[in-house]
Amino acid sequence: MNEIFNLKRFGRLFYKHTTEHYKSYLMSVIMFTGVLLLGGSFMVFMINVRMELSVQLVLLGWVILFTGTIFTSAIFADLGNDKKALGMLTLPATHFEKYLVAWLYSFVVFLVVSIGCFYLVMLFLLHAKHFSGPPLEIFSLGYNVMGFNGNVISIILVLYSLFHSIAFFGAICFKKLHFVKTALLFFTLVAISVACNNIVMQYMINRDVIQVVPFTSVGFMEKGKYFAVNAEGFVWIGQLVYVIMAFILWAAAYFRLKEKQV
Repeated sequence: MNEIFNLKRFGRLFYKHTTEHYKSYLMSVIMFTGVLLLGGSFMVFMINVRMELSVQLVLLGWVILFTGTIFTSAIFADLGNDKKALGMLTLPATHFEKYLVAWLYSFVVFLVVSIGCFYLVMLFLLHAKHFSGPPLEIFSLGYNVMGFNGNVISIILVLYSLFHSIAFFGAICFKKLHFVKTALLFFTLVAISVACNNIVMQYMINRDVIQVVPFTSVGFMEKGKYFAVNAEGFVWIGQLVYVIMAFILWAAAYFRLKEKQV
């Protein structure tokens, strides 16, 4: 077990990574919070958007998936620089320990910090301007989301796991332009998947399909009204498929990292 993982050695590696990168991480958190505050203030004060619960949840999802993908795609940026890569690969730690440090920072630490910052910004925006109508409430991670068969935190974990695993794998595979190359590959595969799924679902239900999320739901118009089909069991299958895909990509990323040699 010591040859793969040693708690003391891992602790020293985690501490080393933290001391070397805390300034850049702190600056990123400040910029992240500032952008959230600026964008949210523009929505509230300039275009009078009521921060309803549904709006908060949509923004939370997009913010985490987009920024998390960017952050994760650069977590192994040192591998793209020969000098830094040499220092990283020769550290007295196993590949698994190096992998775990990057995974913890880009998954666990990122989620905790980003959700915390988003929550604080939403609290400010909800009290910064008074809107007529019923009082606005702040989102809760335990809030059950209709049509997704789960609460906010479980849905975030499922979706972010998939996006994170793709970006994590791309961060190791590509030496330069990690985010651009990973995003290009990801959106190409998603576009092909959604297009094929639309064709199949349109043929199956004989309706003009508007929205199809692979393995989860389908939306269509009927007599001028929008309908969404979210079979409970089917949603669970979709979530399971996403999690399995994430674990496969995480495993592939680990073995790809093991191939890196000095």
